Amino acid sequence: MSKLWAMFFLSILLVSVMNFYAEVREPDRVDIAEIHEHIRESVKVQGVLTSYVRDPYSDGSDRIDLLLEDEYNVVEIRWTETGMRQSGRDDGLPATLPPIGTMVEGVGEVVEWNGKIWIQSQGAGAITYDARWVPDVHLLSLTDLSHSPSTYDGDLITLTGYAGGVIEANITRQTFSLMDSPSYSNADHIISTSMEGRLTESLESGSKIIVTGWLRWDERSFRWQLQTHATQIEVLWAAGAKRLSWSSDAVYWSYDVGALVTLEGTSANLSDGWWVMGPGDAGQNKLCLLPAPGDQDGITQDWTGRLVWEEQKVQLCLDHGYDAEFTNPTGAIGEETVPLGDVVRDPNAYRNQTLNFEGWSTDPISPDYNKGYFADGPDYFTRSTRVRMVLEGARAEWLEADTMVRINATVIWDTADARLILQVHAITLVGPTPNPVTLSWTEGFDDWQWDINKRVKISGIATNGSDGTLWIAREGSAIGERLCLLGDGSELAAQTAAGAQPIDWVGRLTTEENVADREVKLCLDRR
Repeated sequence: MSKLWAMFFLSILLVSVMNFYAEVREPDRVDIAEIHEHIRESVKVQGVLTSYVRDPYSDGSDRIDLLLEDEYNVVEIRWTETGMRQSGRDDGLPATLPPIGTMVEGVGEVVEWNGKIWIQSQGAGAITYDARWVPDVHLLSLTDLSHSPSTYDGDLITLTGYAGGVIEANITRQTFSLMDSPSYSNADHIISTSMEGRLTESLESGSKIIVTGWLRWDERSFRWQLQTHATQIEVLWAAGAKRLSWSSDAVYWSYDVGALVTLEGTSANLSDGWWVMGPGDAGQNKLCLLPAPGDQDGITQDWTGRLVWEEQKVQLCLDHGYDAEFTNPTGAIGEETVPLGDVVRDPNAYRNQTLNFEGWSTDPISPDYNKGYFADGPDYFTRSTRVRMVLEGARAEWLEADTMVRINATVIWDTADARLILQVHAITLVGPTPNPVTLSWTEGFDDWQWDINKRVKISGIATNGSDGTLWIAREGSAIGERLCLLGDGSELAAQTAAGAQPIDWVGRLTTEENVADREVKLCLDRR
């Protein structure tokens, strides 16, 4: 009997030891090239940190996406609950990750979904690195680097220079030039700089900055490139608006598209739109003007705004409505409105209250549907907050995407879905209806599907199929490119009057399903 009891206690001890080992043992370290063999397993990988993006979807989550490179293999690590939230920063996320080019280790579960493989890491200790793995920083000038760039291949370097273009805010990935002169024509040395992460404010061309990054050879473009992160850019002097001269050719103005510019002239509201008129004949010196609310005709002053390319007018325009102080102007426009961001940051303070908001609808909403999203910016790149809204009452017209509206709504907390909802009692259009989205025949279904239910415009020739179906055909296409057309009965007559010339057709992009043939096709609905 004593032997049986001894064997029993020994088995209990062995099971305990095995369970303890399973809990405390470290995951196996694998090469990045072999992670596809360890799906749903916990592994450890080691590689060079090539890029990272904090809060990739701008939803306030404690998440960082990292890319690690091991020779010619790259793996993505999606790191959540990083424990890196701290107070004292606008974004709540300090720059505690090592610089680009540092060797780091990541631990997590290998996930495969929809053909993509990544490592899902969780917790403050999932990403680690040793201080010895951080590369030495070389303080260089652009001249020093140009003499022998291969000497610093793969090293961390710090350069001081001038931004060769506008470095936009709230853009996750972008490329700009770092120059040794604020003027491109006077610069002797220029290096391409690839930046990950988002800046809180745009930096104008000519701003003097210090950039710390990882020097690498860009094999695709056959050039040296500095890879950096937004947290590794220090602004020494921020440039202001660039003054344009009427004596310069418009071709030179095109180099400043996207920049903040100033131009002296007189406003003119003509039959073909607003203009800034310069000296000389009215037809020679003028620039298209996108006016701000309150602009008046016949005002002579310095006009400051973003120089943009207006696709509908097919020309350069001065966007005078651009406000350099606000990326998302919701809450700063109109009276007695509440900024949407305030409600999202402290929902309990506004719960069950009926308030006024001004913002934009993000998607088209049909008359027979009452749900959509309300945002504080007109497009994906400018908005930072988006909330579900439910419309009360009946409507006869579509609410188009990206339309500026004013709503009276009650803030409700949906306990079932654990999210805020705006119960909209009244909605008023504040801004104009957006212009139709122009479809290009060179894009096709993969691009067009993102514009389903939106008002669109496409150029083509209306034809009648053998089965009576109307089509819009691409002019001169030898492969029969065409788009289904749901017309109002006037299309063929209009095409006959136009002859063989293509017509710009405007309507709503919809889908039509043929159950018998198991077919779904895109159509332009003009009814």
